[in-house]
Amino acid sequence: MPQEEYQSTLRRPERRHSKPDNGILFILRNILNIIFMIGAVAGVICYLYADKQTGIIIVMCAMVVKFAESAIRFLNR
Repeated sequence: MPQEEYQSTLRRPERRHSKPDNGILFILRNILNIIFMIGAVAGVICYLYADKQTGIIIVMCAMVVKFAESAIRFLNR
């Protein structure tokens, strides 16, 4: 068996990436992720240091934003 064949079977296949995702949906997903992170942190702070019910509502609204971002990610594939 030639040396090249032996080495080619041991190498990991390269990952096949599609084109870079720099479109409008990528920007929208990033914005939604930022909104989610800010909302989650604000909700936890409100939950711990202020009204618990208001904190829960804020976190739940942030989760809705995250679900929307996830739906865009899955439906875009």
